[in-house]
Amino acid sequence: MTSAAAPKTSEKTLKNRLLFVFMDWDRTQLVFSLLLLALMALAPLFISSPYYMGIFILTAIYAYMGISWNIVAGLAGQLLIAHISFLAFGAYTTAVLYNTFGVTPWVGIFMGGIIAGLLGLSVAFITLRYGLKVDYFALFTIALMVGLRTLFLKWDFVGGAPGIVLKLSNPNLGKMIFTDKAPYLYIALGLATIGILVQYFIYRSKIGKYFLAIREDEAAASALGVNTYLYKTLAVVISAAMAGVGGGFYMMYIGYIEPPQVFDLGLNVQIVMASPIIGGLGSLIGPIIGALINKPLAELLRGYLSSTTSGSTLIVYGTFLILSILFMPKGIAGVLHTIYLKWRHSVEKSQLGGDKDVTSGS
Repeated sequence: MTSAAAPKTSEKTLKNRLLFVFMDWDRTQLVFSLLLLALMALAPLFISSPYYMGIFILTAIYAYMGISWNIVAGLAGQLLIAHISFLAFGAYTTAVLYNTFGVTPWVGIFMGGIIAGLLGLSVAFITLRYGLKVDYFALFTIALMVGLRTLFLKWDFVGGAPGIVLKLSNPNLGKMIFTDKAPYLYIALGLATIGILVQYFIYRSKIGKYFLAIREDEAAASALGVNTYLYKTLAVVISAAMAGVGGGFYMMYIGYIEPPQVFDLGLNVQIVMASPIIGGLGSLIGPIIGALINKPLAELLRGYLSSTTSGSTLIVYGTFLILSILFMPKGIAGVLHTIYLKWRHSVEKSQLGGDKDVTSGS
């Protein structure tokens, strides 16, 4: 009796543990986000083409950058349109430290995050100090991007109009220079993993609850005692610092940067905004799913439409984004959430009258 009961007990325990994880939508998103990244990590085992490996690397970068924007726009509800400026600051900081001072990119990328975070702090101070909200806040960030583009075009220390080309040497781990693209993929996936975990713990923390309260109704949150100035600033700084780190790695991978390239709304939409919007703004898994569709789709369109009328790629790509917003306002994650709720309802229904020792969540 004891030996026969043991397998049943362990099976029941395993089932309860799985239900504990998957009966909570947030934990489910976290698990599947990490699973998708783990599957991407297997790409070098099956893909030898540098072109397709490059798509995987940029997909991971897009996912990470999407997460950084999702924190400020999706969780805190701050419409920081020109988020690409923080990527640019991180990229330029890493490049200047590497080329001019010989600082290893492992340090330069971190410093790029700090500099971008300070820029985010300045943006938050100016906009919140003078009460700029919603549309005016978004317009300010666009104006800032245009001003920074003009400044960097004329600033010789950061390369001016020609930009900066990395001084590459022999392959070296310390200088983040590799002959194969697989190491870049693993670094990009590492950043995306860190981004997912940061986003998850922020969302589940008290800070995340304040972010959501501000997003839903800032006046009500303030009336209930939430320091909206502090938490809106915190959202911008965290998001900016993460984008700066992503920009530093983006620079080390691309190897070249110029002001019109990075201070650009088109690139901003493609890298920063499209993934969360397609995947589901404000959701945890949205930036990952969105990136897995966004970058391959962009490359596919570019490949098939490059020989047709000029601008046709952008027209088709923009149409896809518009249709996504119209027919999936909550993104793919919203559709998945609906399916998930039906599944959870059926599980809870089957549990009625049984041993209910699982923790459920929304």
